[in-house]
Amino acid sequence: MATQVAQRIGTLCVNADPESPHKLRVVLRRLRTLWWAYAPLIDRSQARWQRREFKALADSAGQTRDWDILKRLLVEDPTVPHSFAALIERVDLLRGDALLHSRATIAAANVESMLTQRIAGVMLQLDACSCEEPLAVFAASRVSTAKNALRKRLKRVLSMRDAGYAEFHEVRIAGKKLRYLLEFFAPLLDSGHEIGVVELTQLQDELGNLNDIVSSEALLLAHAVRLGERDVVDNAIAYLRHCQGQHMQRVDVQLRALSEKLAAERPGFDMN
Repeated sequence: MATQVAQRIGTLCVNADPESPHKLRVVLRRLRTLWWAYAPLIDRSQARWQRREFKALADSAGQTRDWDILKRLLVEDPTVPHSFAALIERVDLLRGDALLHSRATIAAANVESMLTQRIAGVMLQLDACSCEEPLAVFAASRVSTAKNALRKRLKRVLSMRDAGYAEFHEVRIAGKKLRYLLEFFAPLLDSGHEIGVVELTQLQDELGNLNDIVSSEALLLAHAVRLGERDVVDNAIAYLRHCQGQHMQRVDVQLRALSEKLAAERPGFDMN
């Protein structure tokens, strides 16, 4: 995975393609989950700090992607009654500034060297670990912990009469963590898991679309002065809020279906 990070960094430094910062952010998020997975076997406080370090880098890489998403949302629906052409030009300018900032932050952090040190340190701790628990048991236990966390998030959001985006976002984080763990530990787990990567990917996609809308609105609000005519910005915000309401209804249906499937699973965790 460190190799993947190095490749993504190289691409980000020479390529302005919208997918470059996104791919780097995804790899860093997967690293955070891997550190969480092995937290019981390594120094917990150090692992927590390193996960925050990965998050900060992922957030920096994601700034460019956020502007790309905003632009896509403003141009993808031909039925939108307002013309956002002038606004999109300004979005492009701010996107360029964000890309330069992301490159500078990644370069200053010397990420490749940092990751080499972090991985070497974790490997030393794992080698010195006296845990006699079979890896398959350990993997299944961590998956079970992540799955229980997802159940709790689902139960909470579905029990609320007026659940907001913050509650949906917590479900997204929990679902993403479980998905990554199922991918990491796939060779060690029983293939009969009722909830699998496919269902979690579908959930992540739908919640990701909702997150895109909310993040885009936040960008417009934060940079309203730099984005030009306030009336145009307000129209764009109103459009995104309308989209958010529609997406939240679809997400609610999907969350209820997933909750029912999780409730039907047998207790405990599976092993080969």
